[in-house]
Amino acid sequence: MNFDGIKLIEIDSLGISQIYLSSKKIASVTEWFDASNTADIHPLPVHDFGNNKYTLTDGHTRAYVAYKCGVSSLPVFYDNDDIITNPIGKEMYMMDIEWAKRFELLSIARLENRILNEADYQKLWIERCDRCYNLITKTSIGERAQFQQLSPDLFLYGASEDISVLFFENKYGELFLYEDNVLLPENRLS
Repeated sequence: MNFDGIKLIEIDSLGISQIYLSSKKIASVTEWFDASNTADIHPLPVHDFGNNKYTLTDGHTRAYVAYKCGVSSLPVFYDNDDIITNPIGKEMYMMDIEWAKRFELLSIARLENRILNEADYQKLWIERCDRCYNLITKTSIGERAQFQQLSPDLFLYGASEDISVLFFENKYGELFLYEDNVLLPENRLS
C-alpha cells in the first residue's frame, strides 16, 4: 500500500501507534492550529506495517487536534524513513500497534481519555518506549518468550537497560515489574 506524493485520508481510517497523548503538546498545537485553513496542514507520516492500514508514525497530537476541531481528512505521505523500516524500528512500531489494539484504541478519537500531564506522559509513554527498546534490542525472540512465561497472565512490554527488571501490564493497563524472581505492582516503586 505504498504510495508517492501526498494523499488525503479520513482521520477515522488512520491507524495509531501511540497509546497516550500529552496535554502540553495538545495545548501547544491548539495555539497555532487553524481548522478553517486545512490547506496549510503539513502532511503527516503514515506507513502500512502489513495490516493493510495506514498507521501514523508521528503527528498523533496534530491529528487529534484536527479531529477535535472537526476536520475529517488529513494530508499524509508514506513514511519510508530508516527508523520506520529497519528491523528494530519496525518491531517497535508493531509492538505499539499491538498495544493500541489491546486497549481498543483503533482510531485517533479513542485517545480522548488517554491524555496525560507531562510527568505522567513521561512515565507512562516515553519510559514505556525506552523499556520496549531495551527488550527488543537486548533480547532474542526466544528469550522474550521465556520471559513472558514468568507471568503468563500479563503482557511483557519492556525491560531495564541491563535486563535485570522486566515490565509487564495487565489488560487494564496496570503496570508490574518482575525483579529478583518477584512480581510487584510498579506503583510500589519509590
